[in-house]
Amino acid sequence: MKQVGGLIAGLTGLIVSLIGLGVAGEIVFGQIMGLSVIGNITSIVDSLSSGGFVGLVVLLILWGQVK
Repeated sequence: MKQVGGLIAGLTGLIVSLIGLGVAGEIVFGQIMGLSVIGNITSIVDSLSSGGFVGLVVLLILWGQVK
């Protein structure tokens, strides 16, 4: 069970690093191949915030998982 937790933690760290790299790349080079990392993150946060209390709870759970 410890190995599964380590695998999930490693994958989460990798995904967060790739998101950061995507944001930095978009700031420097603009949209690459029609992908907008910043726009996608903004739309996810907007959809969660328009969900009211449930959206806030989901956002807090996701934030806790990233930390």
